[in-house]
Amino acid sequence: MTDVAVVDIENDVLSAVREVFRLTVPEGSLIKSSGEVYLKPNAIDFKPYAYTDPSVLEAVINYFYELDASKVFVMENSTQGNMTRIVFEFTGYREVCKRTGGKPIYLDERPTESVKLPHFDEPIEFPRLIVQKFMNEQDAYTYVSLPKLKTHSMSTVTLGVKNQMAFPSQKDRGYHHNYNLHRRLADFFALVRPDYTLVDGTNAVFNGHYPLSTEPFQSKSLDRLDILIGGADTLATDTVGAKILGYDINEVKHLALARDDGNGIGDLSKINVKGDISRFQKKYPCDILDTLPEDVRIIRGNEMLCSEGCELNVLMVLQTLYYDYGGKVGFTILMGKGFDREDVNSITGRAFIAGDCAIEETRNALEARLGRRNVFTSPTCNRLAATLSALCKLMGVGVLDITPSKTTAIKALIQAKLHGSKALIPDLF
Repeated sequence: MTDVAVVDIENDVLSAVREVFRLTVPEGSLIKSSGEVYLKPNAIDFKPYAYTDPSVLEAVINYFYELDASKVFVMENSTQGNMTRIVFEFTGYREVCKRTGGKPIYLDERPTESVKLPHFDEPIEFPRLIVQKFMNEQDAYTYVSLPKLKTHSMSTVTLGVKNQMAFPSQKDRGYHHNYNLHRRLADFFALVRPDYTLVDGTNAVFNGHYPLSTEPFQSKSLDRLDILIGGADTLATDTVGAKILGYDINEVKHLALARDDGNGIGDLSKINVKGDISRFQKKYPCDILDTLPEDVRIIRGNEMLCSEGCELNVLMVLQTLYYDYGGKVGFTILMGKGFDREDVNSITGRAFIAGDCAIEETRNALEARLGRRNVFTSPTCNRLAATLSALCKLMGVGVLDITPSKTTAIKALIQAKLHGSKALIPDLF
């Protein structure tokens, strides 16, 4: 048996954080010989409700300083198309670190080294810090994962196991978002496992991992729960979190694979849940909202189309730019493999081709007929920066217009570049 706590936040986040740890681990047992604690929130982006609540992050930093941690670090490598330094500015994380003494670590600015995944031949790049401290010297350094309680259109849920998706370089991530995503997520977890996972359940966030910001859409994708979920076994904690979101572990492929790999407990009957989870009876949808602009023609390949890559990432960006930023439409999107020649020949105007499969099959013919400047592409299985670049140009939305402050974004971008960021970002002009 392993313990997982579900605690109501009520009026005091720090008290709830203390209670989660009290119910699941002996006090101070997480502090290792170095005294250093590394926190990994889910800070993929600065869109509202897409990231771990700053109040939870602040409370956890303060908790570990109460335990006399020598230093508490906050590390992240945000999603493709973004820079971690920019995300920390707009989420309030940088201010949280200033108030508490937490030390930001922008992993996209750190040197990397190659690692080998258990089930894949090709090596990928991880930040050297992750390899050294949590793969080679894990007995000396504490790693705590702080995911958000969210469903995810490509992985069903995104909790502690998927929080490891920050570690591959952004360049490598473009090739991970395909039908192999689930196996890769389980492999990342096999290489690096947190000492503790605490899930921010202030809100259950659903309909995919990027809720639309405008109404009536945003309220359709949020449910205020005000809970924290925590345990030393990440898979067990995710199993409970998935159950609260309405999913059995067998419905979440990467969690089932991690269980089958023997990397934690994925059986509710073997988890001592401290707290009443029978009150959570909803099944929160993981699919993106079923609403797309009408004046966009979408042509899908007949042989193959990975929902984990070309399809859902493109549709998510399309929705966001159209509904949240007033983007214009009137173009064609191609995705997948195995297109009907008549469909391709019937395309007029401008076209966006998503993914290597579709690019290889249709690009030359479309450029020859429509003209190169009317054909936009995004390579690999999910090059989110290229997708954002193309759709912003097609829809007439400035890349910097999607940030809360152009000035702040540019300053942070310059700082990130000066510090060696290898993040893939969209074309700014």
